[in-house]
Amino acid sequence: MQRASASRRSYTRAIFRTHAHLADEAAGILVAGGAIGCAVAGMKLPHAREQKTVALEAYFDAISAADLSRLKLTLEQAGMLADGAGDDGTRRIVDPGWSTLWMRRFGPFRVGRRLLIVPPWKREREAGRMTLVVQPAQAFGTGHHPTTAGALRAIETIVGAHAPRSILDAGTGSGILAIAAALLGTRDGEIIAIDVDPTALENARANARLNGVEKSIRFSSVPLVSIHRHFDLIMANILSGTLIELAPHLKRIVAPGGRLVLGGFLADEADDVLSHYRSPLRCITRKTHRGWTTIVMAPAPR
Repeated sequence: MQRASASRRSYTRAIFRTHAHLADEAAGILVAGGAIGCAVAGMKLPHAREQKTVALEAYFDAISAADLSRLKLTLEQAGMLADGAGDDGTRRIVDPGWSTLWMRRFGPFRVGRRLLIVPPWKREREAGRMTLVVQPAQAFGTGHHPTTAGALRAIETIVGAHAPRSILDAGTGSGILAIAAALLGTRDGEIIAIDVDPTALENARANARLNGVEKSIRFSSVPLVSIHRHFDLIMANILSGTLIELAPHLKRIVAPGGRLVLGGFLADEADDVLSHYRSPLRCITRKTHRGWTTIVMAPAPR
């Protein structure tokens, strides 16, 4: 057992009450404002009921009261702070060993009928399921969150029924959706995964290598607006605002008879997202799990 000592680092922790679906964006603002890292307090287990607001913990080497007030004002003006969010103040804490402590929260778990998501340090196998290895890093997407799990279940159904030959993962993050598509039976097809974040692409490539599908997926930083070909299956598990912004580009590249999987938004945002995709697409399925909705769309029959 490691003994606490004066050599261990200490940090200032500040807590911001934010909307659950905006936690990632809020964390980005906090990191840009000097935070060395952020975490959602008490991360829920895969089958726990999802909260609409969360306590976002931000850690700083040091931060003045004035700088903290400016960050809170920025989040408030961006509409990211939950209504009635109180001032939780700051607290100086000693590093509890985060480099290994977080690993306890990520164990093997099932998604859908065929997938078993595991971390690299616990590569379990289960009869009747494919093992998908994910190394958690800065990129979002281990499968725990209901948006990722919902997209994985939709992909499992689509790949089994339609056998898409061309697949696009728009905003690949950890690469988990593209990797799942490769494992579920599209190794002989073409899979392209794009992201504007170089860190996400690096993480996604590493995860593809862990699963032995690095040659089946082409990772790229090409912007969606520059893509003009059509795909049999498109996955876009992104925040609602980004999905609405990208709607014209995603709609135009769905192949006739193809499918578009949309996720990353709360149930009460689903109608707004749908309104930007319904023409010329139609909704095939709409499923909500723990307050988050996954939608599958297809071109309307001619």
